[in-house]
Amino acid sequence: MTRSQSSPRRILSLSGGGVRGIVEVAFLEAAEAACQRRFGQGTRLCDVFHLVGGTSTGALIATAIALGLPLSDIRAFYLDRAATFFSKRRWRGMIGQAPLFDGALLEQEFRSTIGDVTLGDQSFRTYLAIVTKRLDTGSPWVLNNIPSAPYFDDPPDGSYTGNRHYDVARILRAATAAPTFFDQQTLDIGDGQQGTFVDGGLSPYNDPSLALLRIARVRAFGLNWAPGADQLGVLSVGAGRFRQRVSPHLAARLGPLRLAYFALRGMAGDAETDTLAMMQWLGKAQLPEEINSELGTLADEHLTPQPAFSHLRLDLPLDHGPLRAAGLSVPPRDLRRFHRFDDPAVIAPLYDLTRAFITAKPEIDQSLDSFFRKDLP
Repeated sequence: MTRSQSSPRRILSLSGGGVRGIVEVAFLEAAEAACQRRFGQGTRLCDVFHLVGGTSTGALIATAIALGLPLSDIRAFYLDRAATFFSKRRWRGMIGQAPLFDGALLEQEFRSTIGDVTLGDQSFRTYLAIVTKRLDTGSPWVLNNIPSAPYFDDPPDGSYTGNRHYDVARILRAATAAPTFFDQQTLDIGDGQQGTFVDGGLSPYNDPSLALLRIARVRAFGLNWAPGADQLGVLSVGAGRFRQRVSPHLAARLGPLRLAYFALRGMAGDAETDTLAMMQWLGKAQLPEEINSELGTLADEHLTPQPAFSHLRLDLPLDHGPLRAAGLSVPPRDLRRFHRFDDPAVIAPLYDLTRAFITAKPEIDQSLDSFFRKDLP
């Protein structure tokens, strides 16, 4: 994991989305193809990104990439093993007495994919960050394998366990513990203390781009990567975007529980939209997206005199309008199913739809070629 100190530095940010992580896999295959066009066959994403981070399902993909696993293995995890696992619903969960899925079995799936590694393991080929939410203190945790970062090593007084000792499969189980779907996860954090963790998508960082930028730039982490559109690049990949909508008539009649459900379900999307706005305001967007009718794309204005980084956001629209604009048609019933993150039946068709979307939008490959235009440091 030794890298020279020259630029450019590249960050890969992967959003949460459950089984819709297959969307990210398809985009990452396009990204790796662009890398190989630029740097030669055999180049993998871990060779060109200096920091890879993810939330929920994105954390699993980020970990596999940081360990150098081939994308074909990650694709197979979703198309084969994840599809099987998410088909095994627990009957008690169906009536609200237990989570829908068995978190211990999910941890076994993670372990069979990445092995028994800790954050301090030397097998990592690049820096890794995993977003989870510590429920008992109400604080997001962005666990990482950066030796210069706070909490990586054990303190002299033994007041906590350094991040380097954390079991990665167990962290991933905590980072994907979406309430009602999986049980919350307890981790030993040292000196007799325990923390209770849930899915990182319940933090502001379902798209962890801003959290990863802080790691790259804030002095405490020890990286101090230089800013500038030619010095620092962020590739952010989503797991399918759509606006959470409820008819006015239904919204006015919702009971307390369903009202809470719809309100909470939209929070991750709100956080992702806000992150996109900040990334396009602070950086130089290669494929700027409209944030909303009020802000537009913010592509022609920046908070600072010069963009602090270059930014490329790739995501699959899961609304009829953008898909039709790309020449793609999806039946309304299928599109509604694509919005779910626990339906294994959508994994294969979502993969095919994402590949069709990439083919229909040649600007995606063009932007990826531009993103990797500079030599490796």
